Amino acid sequence: MSVHFMACYPTRDQGESAFAKSAAPCDRTWSEWNWRFVEKIYNLHHEVIMWPTSWANPDGDSNDEPIFIITVDGVHCQIEEPTLESFDENRKYYSHKFNGPALDYEIAMSVFAQKCVWINGPFPAGTSDLKVFRQGLKQKIEDARASGIKHRGIVDRGYKGEAEYLSLPSSQDDEAVRDFKGRALSRHETFNGRMKFFDCLDEPFWHRDLLKHKWCFFAVAVIVQLGMDFGSPLFDV
Repeated sequence: MSVHFMACYPTRDQGESAFAKSAAPCDRTWSEWNWRFVEKIYNLHHEVIMWPTSWANPDGDSNDEPIFIITVDGVHCQIEEPTLESFDENRKYYSHKFNGPALDYEIAMSVFAQKCVWINGPFPAGTSDLKVFRQGLKQKIEDARASGIKHRGIVDRGYKGEAEYLSLPSSQDDEAVRDFKGRALSRHETFNGRMKFFDCLDEPFWHRDLLKHKWCFFAVAVIVQLGMDFGSPLFDV
């Protein structure tokens, strides 16, 4: 019932029609039970979305640590206009992608494994990509550099300003590096597309409690990651 809810994101009346007769709870309590299990799936992210303890290129020898370890991208999800006292605070939620209010989540994917290794959010959609990056993921990359390798992430052109940690597409890259970066970012977009297959993330989120949006986002990431683990992997970089 909860997976169906996240995939189809029905209105309250549509949910009652879909679940009241077939589900154990009556039409007055199906929503309560639904959110209870959405939260349980959300809680699995501690076991499914994990930052690796070490980095290695599976195509190299055991001592071959790669420079590029992750791809990083932000995802905007539409929401209803938040109820805030200050107009300036409302503007923080403005998304140029939707020309309206949205939430932003930061996702990092491993380059050499079929793994989503980091999610951070939600943030108001008006928060810059770099500001989000500096609130957690930058430190993760810094910690990974304890091995002495100058690890970096691959990003699009919206991340100018952290060249030591993030590598943008560059005309100075040779053809092999350009192709590698392009395929890595394309695979990341494929993961994002699988996330947006769930209407709770693709349609405007009509629930006012934004904590529930976080539950949905992480729960969907858990489902998509488990799908990659058990029969539906992305293409290799």
